[in-house]
Amino acid sequence: MDSPDQDFLEEYKPLHVPHKYDADASLQDNVVYALAQLEYATAPEVAGELAELEPATDLAKHEQHAREILEHLFNKGLIKGDDEAERQYNLSKILTPNSGKADELF
Repeated sequence: MDSPDQDFLEEYKPLHVPHKYDADASLQDNVVYALAQLEYATAPEVAGELAELEPATDLAKHEQHAREILEHLFNKGLIKGDDEAERQYNLSKILTPNSGKADELF
């Protein structure tokens, strides 16, 4: 039996960040991979990274895909971005470990 929340869970599942570039992967996976390599980047910067990984595709096509996918992920709240005219996106990865400690449970 399907959960009533199944549609919501499918729509807003956590973003998968591929560990390597795969030409056969989805456009979203490759855009997210390129953004992960750059950490913070605009859509044209992500397109430049994609062009290095897949030079056979036109840079303008890479930029169109990067803009569409990054804006979509930003609007869904799956990635972060600033409020500049040329938005700079990031994956909001935690880069420094927590320096605190946890109390014992028992």
